Amino acid sequence: MATIPLGEDILLARHGANIVKLRQDRKTRSTVAVLRDGQMDTASNLLTFSTPSLIPAASFSRGAVRYLNDEAEVSRGEVRSLIKISLGFSAVMGIVFGGLVLALYKVGGNEAIQSLAYMGGAQ
Repeated sequence: MATIPLGEDILLARHGANIVKLRQDRKTRSTVAVLRDGQMDTASNLLTFSTPSLIPAASFSRGAVRYLNDEAEVSRGEVRSLIKISLGFSAVMGIVFGGLVLALYKVGGNEAIQSLAYMGGAQ
């Protein structure tokens, strides 16, 4: 079991400049903050990894299973639609730029294409 002390960070994120005093409570393994309005707040100093669900491989596997079972936040149909749109856009842009290169060749010949190649290599 790995532990990371982080109570102060948690309390600073929660309350920021409203903290007047911080102290460590060793009995409960927590940090206690006294706030400007007199209230007190505590946060644990321990982050424990007791379950293998926090391991990246397990998390990825669980996400993949949820995706394959179509239980994820993004459905398989949405992913397929996005892929189709991306491939279609890439094909259209390839045709447009290919047409531009052919038009440049028709207007300027080999010299124009070579000048493009030299400009690209000089960058």
